[in-house]
Amino acid sequence: MKLWNTNKKGVEESAIRETEQKLNIRFPDQYVQLFKLANGSEVGEWTLFPIKDPKNMKKTWDDVVRQNEEVLDDEISENLIAIAEDGTGDYLCLKVEDGKAEDPIFLWLHESDETEELAPTLKDFIIATTQEELEDFDEEWMQENSVDSIWRSST
Repeated sequence: MKLWNTNKKGVEESAIRETEQKLNIRFPDQYVQLFKLANGSEVGEWTLFPIKDPKNMKKTWDDVVRQNEEVLDDEISENLIAIAEDGTGDYLCLKVEDGKAEDPIFLWLHESDETEELAPTLKDFIIATTQEELEDFDEEWMQENSVDSIWRSST
């Protein structure tokens, strides 16, 4: 079960600012802070597009700029920036107004070209996704692998 893959290193703020210049936007503060901690994390089934990192080009080449300018060019509305994918063709997006990406996280549905707000902020999205993953987690597995049962089997 993947809740949030944090084994990835963060990216320097200068790389984030360079990405903002290329996309002609300003990311929300929570987005910037997250990427300074972990570049291209996974949240549940969603993979956040990395920020291109000159120190790690091999793992960050398919970055948020490439996804928006090459892969999704003319696919989604100009006022959306795709920040993550789930492998089904749907994307998590930020809405852009006057060059500033706003805090709410939107789901862009590729089949209908519709958007719906999923969370008021990136932090709220991560918390909600984590809670959903925990609720879906098999309770039987939890009982079989509880601290008590693991302790009993090791003694």
